[in-house]
Amino acid sequence: MSKDNTTLDTLANLLTQQNRLLEANNKHLTTIERKLNEQGAMLEVLGRAELRDLLADVDHNIQRRQMSMLETMQRVADGYSLARWGDGEVKLMLQPEFDLMFQKANPDLSNDLAQLLENYDSISTTTMLALPTLFTSRLWQGIWAENWHLMKPILQKSLSRFANTHVSRPLFFSRHRDEAVAAWRKVWEQKRICVVAGKGSKFDPIPQLFDNAADLMRVDSLPANAYSDIPRLQTVLGRINDVDVYLIALGPAGTLLAAWLASPQGGNKHAIDAGHLASSYLHVFEDAAMPERLPLIRKA
Repeated sequence: MSKDNTTLDTLANLLTQQNRLLEANNKHLTTIERKLNEQGAMLEVLGRAELRDLLADVDHNIQRRQMSMLETMQRVADGYSLARWGDGEVKLMLQPEFDLMFQKANPDLSNDLAQLLENYDSISTTTMLALPTLFTSRLWQGIWAENWHLMKPILQKSLSRFANTHVSRPLFFSRHRDEAVAAWRKVWEQKRICVVAGKGSKFDPIPQLFDNAADLMRVDSLPANAYSDIPRLQTVLGRINDVDVYLIALGPAGTLLAAWLASPQGGNKHAIDAGHLASSYLHVFEDAAMPERLPLIRKA
């Protein structure tokens, strides 16, 4: 056997051993992942048991007053405006030290979010305030455990029914599929849309949702910390009159801006805090990444 053949045989044996080690390592990692998932599931079960009374109180105070996702969308199609709370809005409202990736903590922002909820009854004939469905995942167990004692008194200052935050989230599209798509398209059928979003942000008026609109214009805001840009946006948007529907994707600032646009001060406009609407559609129907995994600003 030649020296070259001996070298090749040695390399082949080394590669075989390496592949076996990699295969064994992958099996080990799979086992670890399975055990971690099992432990995670058990922690959720234990958490639900430990927080049983608290979660029942959340259910009683939110879900007994909450519309379904389809009912929420029917009201949006009927002309109601929509301002939404998710985990980020809840934390920014109630945890002074909490920062989102795209919105730093701000005491005025926290106060504005709380005041909007506290005064819900005064605006409920034109504007729906939306809260999340009761989830008992570890994420939401932590949110309710940390914040419910502060949030409950705020919610109890109103009696109006809450809309459902998840109409612009993947849950709506995964649960209701084509019916969810039709519900959104109905809102702007042959209407003029103004999108308000951060410059370079991931909001995209994809044709699957928006090709039935009569017209679409866009007003850019800051890609991060848009709360500071609200006074400028109020001036800019106040000068626009040839729009039927305002779609806003600005995180917590969008919650407040939608409510302002729908108010007499904002011109009684039809304003919808749309959040990750397009990204949620793409995640469910085209296997795109979850909205939160997308970059804050799209590459050119």
